[in-house]
Amino acid sequence: MPPSAAMNLRNSFGDRKIPDISRKITACVLCRKLKIKCHMTDNKPPCSRCKGRGLACSVNKSLQMLLENDASHEQMEDRMSKLEQSIEQNTTQPSAVASGNAALPQPLSFNSVETDIPGGLSNSLPLETPETVTLNLSCSLGAFPASSIINLTLGNIGAAPGRNPDPVSCGYISQEIAEELFVFFKQNLDPCIHNTLGENDSFSTIRTRSPLFITAICTVSAFCTGSDKYSPLLKHFTTQVSAKLFSCNHTFDDVRALCIGALWLNEVSTALNSLAVRISTELDLHRCITKMPHTKRACYDRTRLYWLVYLCDHHCSLIHGRPPLTRDFFSLRRPRDFLQSYFTNASDLSLISQVELWSISSRVFDMFGADIEYSAASQRSNKLTQLSAAYDIWLEEWLAMLSFTNAPSTFSRRVFDLYFHSAKLYLFSHIFRGSSQDTKLSNSGSESDTDADKFAHGAARCALAIIRCIVDDNKSSSWLGKLPTYIGTMVAFACVCLVKISVEQRPWAQDLQAEGIPSYLQRLVQVLLSSPVVNHPTHPLLSIARSLETATAVAGGVYGQDSLASIDMRDLDLDLGFFDMFTSDTLNGCTDNHGAFPGM
Repeated sequence: MPPSAAMNLRNSFGDRKIPDISRKITACVLCRKLKIKCHMTDNKPPCSRCKGRGLACSVNKSLQMLLENDASHEQMEDRMSKLEQSIEQNTTQPSAVASGNAALPQPLSFNSVETDIPGGLSNSLPLETPETVTLNLSCSLGAFPASSIINLTLGNIGAAPGRNPDPVSCGYISQEIAEELFVFFKQNLDPCIHNTLGENDSFSTIRTRSPLFITAICTVSAFCTGSDKYSPLLKHFTTQVSAKLFSCNHTFDDVRALCIGALWLNEVSTALNSLAVRISTELDLHRCITKMPHTKRACYDRTRLYWLVYLCDHHCSLIHGRPPLTRDFFSLRRPRDFLQSYFTNASDLSLISQVELWSISSRVFDMFGADIEYSAASQRSNKLTQLSAAYDIWLEEWLAMLSFTNAPSTFSRRVFDLYFHSAKLYLFSHIFRGSSQDTKLSNSGSESDTDADKFAHGAARCALAIIRCIVDDNKSSSWLGKLPTYIGTMVAFACVCLVKISVEQRPWAQDLQAEGIPSYLQRLVQVLLSSPVVNHPTHPLLSIARSLETATAVAGGVYGQDSLASIDMRDLDLDLGFFDMFTSDTLNGCTDNHGAFPGM
């Protein structure tokens, strides 16, 4: 810290002693002006005259007082300098690592505040509490309650400045491989989530701007391409996410990174999604929604990023049967106003179409809840009809607004149809909830004209439509592995629905049997196994293909013959976890799980 001007002056004359001033100011300003005696108690204002008249009493600082204050400042500066030196010595001690290369960063635990920092140092990060918490008397009474308190924060306990390297710097992948993964993401995966990258974003700019964002891009690309770098990249990605858990310094790129991970990395999707929603609220992304249509770029970017969080949250909500963390508040009910913004581009059309689709799905969840034992759908057939009509209206309106191409780098008509049929399958699957309702459907016989049978037939037809989107006119299957995990889960859900229909010979599904359900399932196996992007051993589409292949083998290799009706689903050695869930006898006390959520 540089010395004060007074100290420099004294040093130049070789005298550091504070000079004594013989005449000190002891009278207040008003008494000195009137040239009268000033009486003070202990030489401190206010004086008796000012106090009796209620006047403001102050004493001008003399040269002696100024010099004394300057000396006290110098003492404080000296103490601060010594304290900083002591801190630097403690933080620059050599780490206890073996000679040679330092240890690579280890994953951080979500359940502990203790973190492992690259280089072998293990630091326990204590919760920091503010020294003082004061009332903010200037806050508006229309503000939120927390605005009335100042300095109520935990501090940045999860941050490690300068210690958040990207995977290239850590040596997990080379720069050449990282650039290839980035190009793959930008050309193939980014269009699936309506272009999170800007036109001028490159590998170098993203790497410099956000190590977490570039790690997420490389990890997801490695997963979709079946790269052997996927496991170490996932490990490094979870390490970086753990450091963000208690951090206060968040950016928009952090939210983008978490959403990308949640959409493709199923094993950590729930944790990533919940953190993305939390950070988005801390960044107040939802505040600009009320200003649609936007005329400011900052508001446009905030709202667009909030839509991405909204879609990601609803993906995770539906497949796992959990309430969405983002809610459809009043200002969210007109998302098409966003399209009138000055900065709107072509990809915003597909983005808003998805927002409206998931808004309908939120109404479905709010109507029927998450209890798969309660057969509420059979008692609310009018609600099912209304929601089904809402999906149909959505399809009709957006088909007229969107223009589709068959290019793999766009939001194609095939992907659009997959989302539509998946949403309606989820809606109609509520008719299978409750064991008593399922028995009624199984033994309906000639009562196939009932509302329940109509909705069950609708579920089966939507499931078949999902399979047909994949196998019909499919010249290349490489696009399948590029879709978010939600689509793969809904494909599995559709397969389970159709397999059970074929095995149990439901009367209301006879026309669908004539359309060749077994043949479509067998073709799906061939398409999935021949796809180059499902070669990754953990890819869910590969598990789906193996499970269906097992069912085909049990049927004697000729899927669709009468022998299929004798198959006991519990005898199938299925490879996919949620296949086992659907074919088990018990799940959370249920006798049958036709109405379970797609990810169960």
